Amino acid sequence: MGEIRVGTASWTDETLLASGWYPPEVRHHPEKRLRYYAEHFDTVEVDSTFYALPRREVVAKWAERTPAGFLFHVKAFSAFTGHGLEAATLPKDLRSLLPKTEGHLAQREIPQEVLEEAWNRFFAAITPLREAGKLGYLHFGLPPWTEPKPRSFRYLEHLAERTQGYWVAVEFRNPRWYVAWGFVRKELERLGLIHVSVDAPPHPEAPPRVLEPTHPVAVLRCHGRNAESWKGPHQKPYERFNWRYSEEELRDLAQATLTLAEKAETVFVIFNNNYGTQGVEAALGLKGLLGLGPPSWAKKLL
Repeated sequence: MGEIRVGTASWTDETLLASGWYPPEVRHHPEKRLRYYAEHFDTVEVDSTFYALPRREVVAKWAERTPAGFLFHVKAFSAFTGHGLEAATLPKDLRSLLPKTEGHLAQREIPQEVLEEAWNRFFAAITPLREAGKLGYLHFGLPPWTEPKPRSFRYLEHLAERTQGYWVAVEFRNPRWYVAWGFVRKELERLGLIHVSVDAPPHPEAPPRVLEPTHPVAVLRCHGRNAESWKGPHQKPYERFNWRYSEEELRDLAQATLTLAEKAETVFVIFNNNYGTQGVEAALGLKGLLGLGPPSWAKKLL
């Protein structure tokens, strides 16, 4: 049976901060907030890096504020996954190289020199986590319009080449990837890429839950089961994942986790239903069902 680690897809979501889960003396203090989170969980996924390139000095503080053994999984910048980017999120020197300096740029509009430099800065920024032994996987969530076509497989090939030496987890949002799953699985295995299993709503445009690892590391990302909000439109990203898992649903997720743990050396379960306390409560509930207590370092942090 593989090791199981459970966490959430953010520790600073605005609705979580407003929910009261963090004690008043912790809520507005970044260092204490992260330490409080680490009292309950031994891993977390960083979602802010999808929306903007991370800053090395901020990442270094994450490493400093967490105990040895804690792992951060870092979402890839949107321009690395085919989502394009918001011009305002780039540093000024890179923004000046764009065809327009405001609004959204589609992937095809991003100059190659900007993309290459963004990759360089991304890797440089996450170096403190890697040096501290606190970097988990890099998460690449492909957009729902990306289908299993030849250019998509070329993308995976190039991704594997560019990220050699890292754990790289790939999540498919288009269910057509699973129509061709036999071939897709073999390609992920060949390239050394981690398949991200998903728990998503019963919706025709949502991917199915396929509990088949392609790497010694397995990932299960739990998006909630809100079929009505899956497609949108959304004013805030978290609106899609507004779902409170029931006890019965958590038991189902516990069994799914154990299924993955029978096939993989390490399983990371990440709750992405980041709306208020829903994600942390689900993660704590799953840990309880699996018999996972607080991290070994919990009493030493605050």
